[in-house]
Amino acid sequence: MSLVTVRRRGWGRLDEHEQREEIKSGDMELFKQAISVIGSWHYMHGDVKIKIECDFSSFVEAYKINTESLSMVEAVHDFCIEQVKSALFPEFEFVVRVTSESGADLGRQQWYASYFVEQFLYDIFFVLNIARPGVCDFLGVRIDAGRGLVTELRLSADCFESGFRGFLTGSSLFAPRILPLSSVVYWYKKLNVGVRQRAESGVEKAIFSVLHICCGADVDVVWIIWAFHALEAIYGTKVGEGFTNLVERISTLLELDAQGKGILKKRLREMYDYRSSFVHGGYRVHHPMKNEVMDQRLNEDFSKLLDVSQFGFNLVVLSLQALVENGWYGLKIKEEMCGVLPDDFSV
Repeated sequence: MSLVTVRRRGWGRLDEHEQREEIKSGDMELFKQAISVIGSWHYMHGDVKIKIECDFSSFVEAYKINTESLSMVEAVHDFCIEQVKSALFPEFEFVVRVTSESGADLGRQQWYASYFVEQFLYDIFFVLNIARPGVCDFLGVRIDAGRGLVTELRLSADCFESGFRGFLTGSSLFAPRILPLSSVVYWYKKLNVGVRQRAESGVEKAIFSVLHICCGADVDVVWIIWAFHALEAIYGTKVGEGFTNLVERISTLLELDAQGKGILKKRLREMYDYRSSFVHGGYRVHHPMKNEVMDQRLNEDFSKLLDVSQFGFNLVVLSLQALVENGWYGLKIKEEMCGVLPDDFSV
């Protein structure tokens, strides 16, 4: 058995919504459910069977502390900057227990145990945010396996959070929604991705694409490439198949009406134009500095790019949520051919 410490500075949502208390109450309730719903997590790596255990009650406590600290800062206005930072972003620590059920000595291989903890955090990040978008942020999380072995995660929930904002305000037909945690966990465990580092199915490609976007530091046109990759993987579009096929398949799975289908077609076309311009050399690439002060045109560019990228991200998450709700692990597209009878001819 091995114990691996995970540290994170700050907890809870960074965005302040109008329904703040209601949202925080729902977030805490989700973490309380996680204590019993998620339970132990198992991985197989060759002949090695690993069990992961994490006490999610510490997540609930950290959320409480963060909420109380925020209220204190709002009530008192003469704190110095360091006091404000300490109150808003207290260090949160929890321990992950890694047990080998096949006799491997993890105590002498802490680096090996930390790999499973890192995999577990990626899995939990995805599961929790699919159930309740934006609830779990692992940006800057540090996995400390001892002996100087530290791994830092750059998993940001910003895109999930932005989608959740659209859900709360009702401003977007394509905003990710809330799903029962138990349904998401059951679906994900049945998918059985395990420790695979290369996607084997369309759904796995989509999940890995979502994680790649969440690992991105700033909005980038590459996010749109990842979103298209995920959508084409989920909906089984092949090389040479038209744009219309993707629109039709998404509309069917998401059960869109004529108006929704029209919006989808327009927004998806925006994404497609961005992808084509980037791949074929027409895109006006930004300098790596991305300095809006030096070139104010970037403000408008970033605003539009963020809007299009967020739509693509939402569409991928909604599609995955639809698969979870239906208990599906992929889509099978069938082409139907019908013969033409004499009565079908028009004179």
